[in-house]
Amino acid sequence: MYEFAWRSPGFDGKLGSCHSLEIPFVFDTLDREGLEILLGAEPPQQLANSMHAAWVAFATNGNPGWPQFDLNRRATMRFDTKQELVDDPRSAERKLWEGLR
Repeated sequence: MYEFAWRSPGFDGKLGSCHSLEIPFVFDTLDREGLEILLGAEPPQQLANSMHAAWVAFATNGNPGWPQFDLNRRATMRFDTKQELVDDPRSAERKLWEGLR
């Protein structure tokens, strides 16, 4: 499990960490024409390096480099300008939905 938390500087930051923003980081294509509007003039290459490496490792051997998700720990890698492993992120939000379908 991972969470992409880097916030787009585009549109005065109003997009935040919007859906599919991580795709240029996953495929390390930050230099593609037209992405500057979403990624800004200098998107964090280190973030692309980390995400790309994790996806390649997962595709190659099934291990992205952090513990497998389970319902006890809920280990989640948070990708931002720095990466950190977070246990049970958004637990309060998740608990609000327990028992509801």
